[in-house]
Amino acid sequence: MKENRISRRTPFEYGDDRARDLLKVFKREFEICDCLGMIDVLKIVVNCPSERFWVSEERALRVVSSMYRRPLPPTCNRLKREMFEEIKRRSERLLDVYPDWPLSRRVYYVVGRPAPKFYLSVSSAHTILTEYQRKCKKEQMQRLQHLIRVAS
Repeated sequence: MKENRISRRTPFEYGDDRARDLLKVFKREFEICDCLGMIDVLKIVVNCPSERFWVSEERALRVVSSMYRRPLPPTCNRLKREMFEEIKRRSERLLDVYPDWPLSRRVYYVVGRPAPKFYLSVSSAHTILTEYQRKCKKEQMQRLQHLIRVAS
C-alpha cells in the first residue's frame, strides 16, 4: 500500500511576480510577432530580459556558495546551471567595485537586478502562463460573485 507523502517543496515566493513579468513580455512580443503562434512567441519570450533573476535570494546564496567548494552536479538542469553561473559571475564582478561586501550581500544584490533572460524552458513558461491566467480568471469570478451577493 502506498503511503501519502508530504511534499517538501514550498510554493515559490515570487511566483506571481514572475508570472506577471512573463505575461507582460509575452503580450509585448505577441503584438510585435502577431503572425506567430503561442509556442513560437514563447521561444522568443524565454530569451528576453527579465525584471530579475527568478530565484529566492537564500537559494541563490546557498547554490553560489556551494559552487566555490564543488561544481554543480552534472544532473543539474541546464538553464538553472546557466542562471547560477551568471549570478556567480556577476557577484564576482561586484567584488572589484565593493571589496568589503560579503558574498551574501553581493548575491542578494545581483538576484534583485535585471536578468538577461528568464532561464525557463518553453514548456515551463507555457505552464506558468496558463496557470496564472486560470488563477486570475478564478479570482475575477470570485470578486464578481461577491459583488452580486452584496448587491442583492
